[in-house]
Amino acid sequence: MKEVILPAPFYSVLGCLEARAITNFFGEPGAGKTNICMLAAISCIGNGGRVAYVDTEGGFSAERLKQLCPTKWPALLEKIELLEPKSFREQGMLVRSLDKKTVDLVIVDSMVALYRLEYCESDIQSSKSDIMKANRELSKQVSVLSTLAREKGIPVIITAHMFRNWDTGKTELVGGEALKYWSKVIVSVEKTGRTSERKATIIKHRSLPENSSVKFMITQDGLKPSGFRIF
Repeated sequence: MKEVILPAPFYSVLGCLEARAITNFFGEPGAGKTNICMLAAISCIGNGGRVAYVDTEGGFSAERLKQLCPTKWPALLEKIELLEPKSFREQGMLVRSLDKKTVDLVIVDSMVALYRLEYCESDIQSSKSDIMKANRELSKQVSVLSTLAREKGIPVIITAHMFRNWDTGKTELVGGEALKYWSKVIVSVEKTGRTSERKATIIKHRSLPENSSVKFMITQDGLKPSGFRIF
């Protein structure tokens, strides 16, 4: 297993990515989730590993990779197998095929984008049975990733969106209980109101205290601590 060290802001609260487990970074668009994924991929490759990167939103950018590693980015691209499903069904097929790949880190960014597009925000009203079927499929996909992490002894990163429940007024994770159950580490990533500043908070962890958080800045060459302020 190749150690995957998270960027400095996260290392202060999370350390390395947990092997044999799913780590879930969730938050609103533009919160920095894809930057975290790309930096984790760079760390894995820097330690001699290979990465399977499932990009469901078109967020992976070779130009951004070049900014993060100006001299090494062509070699990095050779160690990243980029998979780009165009439908939730295709996503499921790719997730199920990952066990045949020799990789040291799996990233799915985002786990719920195609699910949400096709079943939650479609202009065509989905039937209740269709939505229930989609929920079961989403749960199955995450369980497949969990099994993959445990059998191969590697970390898996997924990202997810959040939404506001207007009945309770609370911010909740898209994907519901399935993502909460199978994700052994859950970290929320949010904007603070300051330009380029974000805040990451541990929501769930098997060995670290919940609600530990850190603020960080998104910069051209990566993520930087925002004064190492831990709350």
